[in-house]
Amino acid sequence: MDPTSPLSAEHAELVGLLDRRAAIRAALDLLRAEGEVAWVAEPVDSSEDLVLAQLAGDRTGLLRGLTVARGHGLTGKVHASATPSWVDDYLGSAEITHTFDRVIDLEGVQRLLAVPVRRDDRLLGVLAVGARSAGTFGGRAAERAEAVAGEVALAVAVAERARLAREVAVHEERSRIAADLHDSVGALLFAIGSGMAGLRDAVGTDPELAARLAHLRDQANEASAALRDSLRTLRASPAALELSVVLQQDCSAFSDRTGTPAELVVLDDPPALAPSRTDVVVAGVREALLNVEKHAGASAVVVSVARRGGALVVAVTDDGAGVPPVVEPGIGLTATSDAVRRLGGSLRVLPDPHGGTTWRLELPC
Repeated sequence: MDPTSPLSAEHAELVGLLDRRAAIRAALDLLRAEGEVAWVAEPVDSSEDLVLAQLAGDRTGLLRGLTVARGHGLTGKVHASATPSWVDDYLGSAEITHTFDRVIDLEGVQRLLAVPVRRDDRLLGVLAVGARSAGTFGGRAAERAEAVAGEVALAVAVAERARLAREVAVHEERSRIAADLHDSVGALLFAIGSGMAGLRDAVGTDPELAARLAHLRDQANEASAALRDSLRTLRASPAALELSVVLQQDCSAFSDRTGTPAELVVLDDPPALAPSRTDVVVAGVREALLNVEKHAGASAVVVSVARRGGALVVAVTDDGAGVPPVVEPGIGLTATSDAVRRLGGSLRVLPDPHGGTTWRLELPC
């Protein structure tokens, strides 16, 4: 590709951004010059499946979070072959499986072009662009798409290395602070507790002094427990904390927007999720909070995060009006439920017998 072309110039800027998601978003916008809708399918966890993680120009939302098995559809075919391919009549093509015909038809896509995203012989995903008009893509369009894919692979590689370097630096600094706190504040609290234990015999039978000493001992124990929690948080990896940070921001935004307090309760250390799974969880919680805002009339909301066996469990609980006897799921709830199910999880909305509603998501991790 000509390094002086507008395409190279724009992607050189992307590399400088060191932002994986920004690089992909910009690439999708560039790729849409060949059609109306574009997506990138990325590997999910350690399986051979791909997930449509980021899209541009889609209409129905059905493509978002879609899982594509190796060899299925055009995206899966390119994943298996690692070579560019296109079909100019998607629904009538004999060269691909028709696993996703319903979704493609609802999107109005007539022809589709897909190319692999590779870096150092490693397949990072598949980039695809679809057109809603009749015509043909041809080799020139495939070359342009491959050029975008090559620059995306470079940008993603640079962004990943920068992210890892930042996470390592942050984790090392947090570990250092945790060690300092343990050696200084932890040792001080231990000395205070030991000193108060030695004072119990000196108090004698004075009930007032005994009560004050017991109160101080309780405060020291609470401070020690708070310190242990803080040390555990400081030692956790930044990736594991990412979900909690985002959900806390959403709770704060909900409270600021509505005046209704929303509290995040993290019962267990959150797992480090693949970006596609984090996106599904965060989008689901935001949809649940939006429903609380619109329909519940609640005075308080709690968002809880826990690990149960091999699953992440996230619940949004309110004390509002509860669920009506007959509920017609809206587009947002249906889309979230479909996305969760495609990742092997489940989503339920449960009424509380004492009033209120619990939105509960379970996702393997």
